[in-house]
Amino acid sequence: MKQICAWCGKKLSETDSSGKGISYGICLPCANAVIINIPNDLRKFLDQISIPVLLVSYEGIVKTANDKALNLLGKDATQFAGHRTGEVFECAYSRLPGGCGNTYHCSGCVIRRSILETHATGTPQVRVPATLKQNSPDHPQEVRFLISTEKFSDYVLLKIHGDEPISGPTLACQ
Repeated sequence: MKQICAWCGKKLSETDSSGKGISYGICLPCANAVIINIPNDLRKFLDQISIPVLLVSYEGIVKTANDKALNLLGKDATQFAGHRTGEVFECAYSRLPGGCGNTYHCSGCVIRRSILETHATGTPQVRVPATLKQNSPDHPQEVRFLISTEKFSDYVLLKIHGDEPISGPTLACQ
């Protein structure tokens, strides 16, 4: 049986002497090209969403974000990918020993809890009020968001709503 690359047609191997049948695989150059293009295709998909959105792992590590999220938080893509959500949002507690997700304050973080809950159960969280203390040059300031989460493969889409004012009580990272 021949094994050929389904992308470019290159012969990969011949596993037996009968020579009958074809099996498809992927060669290393094509695999590398596909892997390199995934983040770009994913960003294009996320950019079609009308609100700021981040793709986050269950550990709270940001994989990527759409342009609306980059603009909202005043960052570029390199300041998102591979960083914890608290670092991306500039949470004051993310700079404490242990970092984002590992301090006493993190157990009450609405953003973190929503991501964990959605990843574990698949249940979306919709327009949940969240407050965090953000780093600022002189003193931390409270920033309020409405967030939603939705499971997407093995990740969670974290959506930031900003189309209406937030009123009433909010759950805070404190």
